[in-house]
Amino acid sequence: MIKQTLIAAALIGAVPAQAGDGAPREARVPRMAHFLDWRPDGTQGLYIQAETGRWYYARLQAECPRLANRANIRFEAAPDGDFDRYSAVRADGWRCQVASVTESGAPPNYRP
Repeated sequence: MIKQTLIAAALIGAVPAQAGDGAPREARVPRMAHFLDWRPDGTQGLYIQAETGRWYYARLQAECPRLANRANIRFEAAPDGDFDRYSAVRADGWRCQVASVTESGAPPNYRP
């Protein structure tokens, strides 16, 4: 009986991970110190091109007005050098916390 309960609990816990709700999966921008490019998406987020050439979208927790002018931007990555949802962006001295990082295509109207 205990074995059956444990198996049922394991299966129930696995369902959300397997369910495809169409939402983008969390990702990490590897080796953020070597990123290639970034583009603001207004004041709500930004597109980041990793050194691998892949694009990521970092959505911010709150609006970051100074992000839109592309002036003096710094990325605060994790100690391992990756950029993820626990990272932040400094835009002209304002700290803008990241809410999520997902894989993405190139930004709209992007021309390399």
